[in-house]
Amino acid sequence: MMLASPFLQTSISMFSSQHNGDDSHQYRPSKDMEAFNILLPPPIEFIEGSSSGTLAVAEGKYEPINVSPKLSKAEPLSSSSRPTGAKVTSLHPAAIDMTWPATCKRSSGLYNSGNTCFLNSALQCLLHTPPLLKLVISHKKDDCRINSGFCMSCNLRLVALKAHTDKAAFTPFQITNNLQVIAKHMRKGRQEDSHEFLRYAIDALQKSCLAGYPPKLDSKLQETTWVHKLFGGRLRSRVTCRDCGHNSDTFDRILDLSLDIFRCDSMRDALRKFVAIDSLKGADKYKCEKCKKHVNAEKSFTIHEAPLVLTVHLKRFSPLGRKISHPLQYDEHLSLKPFMSAGQFGPTYSLYGVICHAGGGPNSGHYYAFVKCQEGLWWEMNDEVVSKTSLPTDKKNAYMLFYIQDKGQGLEAAVGQSNRAPPAGPFKNGLAAGMKKKFQKPKDIEEEDKGVKVFITGAK
Repeated sequence: MMLASPFLQTSISMFSSQHNGDDSHQYRPSKDMEAFNILLPPPIEFIEGSSSGTLAVAEGKYEPINVSPKLSKAEPLSSSSRPTGAKVTSLHPAAIDMTWPATCKRSSGLYNSGNTCFLNSALQCLLHTPPLLKLVISHKKDDCRINSGFCMSCNLRLVALKAHTDKAAFTPFQITNNLQVIAKHMRKGRQEDSHEFLRYAIDALQKSCLAGYPPKLDSKLQETTWVHKLFGGRLRSRVTCRDCGHNSDTFDRILDLSLDIFRCDSMRDALRKFVAIDSLKGADKYKCEKCKKHVNAEKSFTIHEAPLVLTVHLKRFSPLGRKISHPLQYDEHLSLKPFMSAGQFGPTYSLYGVICHAGGGPNSGHYYAFVKCQEGLWWEMNDEVVSKTSLPTDKKNAYMLFYIQDKGQGLEAAVGQSNRAPPAGPFKNGLAAGMKKKFQKPKDIEEEDKGVKVFITGAK
């Protein structure tokens, strides 16, 4: 239908009466209505149609004025285009895959190119650490952030691929030729400490993970690489005032656990010795933060956060180089629960590698290793000689033990993560702190609210 212009007859009469004395302004209906309608807005047309019952908007006709430009698939998300408040919270957000690579069964032997048994033994244990194999094999040269220079991940990848594809023994030149790059003080052709080399090798892997990031990267962010997620744990040192009961806690990151075995018959004895309480009194009195005076106190260490792969160093050598050569009992299976901080998750582990030392000192004698392959069989790796053997829990020369978390503990570990962050104040275990924690939004939910994908790491 058509909505007519509101030109009423009364208006016409009034208009006419005002000008009936002047012939030039006589009422002219057709022309006057035409002039009047020009002043009005165009008529509204109502067109009969059908509706599906839903509101339909024609595609391509609506363009919001604040639309953001779309990124192409190849275009990286710049910091300016990230959601407000979002930030990098992990250098390796993905969960660690604890399974064996399908193509890796057992490593081949490694030639001794002149006192390199310390290096070969450590490499064999690394080459039989399933999650490490997956991580280094997935480290492609094209994706490496080290444009020039030595990359431990790249070179260990080459060694791993050759060791698990060729049956014949070979010399790991990628590592031996770069020994002084990995550890400046070590010399090719000279016997070195296998544990010391392993620590420098792990540090070199950490450096490859940090390549391309600012040199002064936040220390907490540095501890989120896959190296720390795999080998890293945390110790808690607690000092308790004997007068007021106040606890003072400090936390330290570790990549292995060194145990004093002097006068210990088993590794469990050494662990109990490690967490034993020491008294601080006399000249060693502790100044309490709460009492503001020197008091008698107790000090103890506990494992506050257990690693996925536990590397245990048995201190067989004194500071003067003298060897503690008595046998030490260790088991195939290990639970850290008795040695954890109260309330923390204590995982169970299975033995998969042993480094032994025969001789009088760390820089002499001979190193060899025992490793567990994908099929569950044990092999002795004595340089280029590879021999099938039985479970090596009776080796009196055991120097390093390698344990990996048992499968199926991911849920328990995730539940225990809420207690992993070190408390912030002197009354961290008090009622007020507990109430505050109860009403705080969990960190992972806060990160999800910001658009940050949260990952729970743990054994698969």
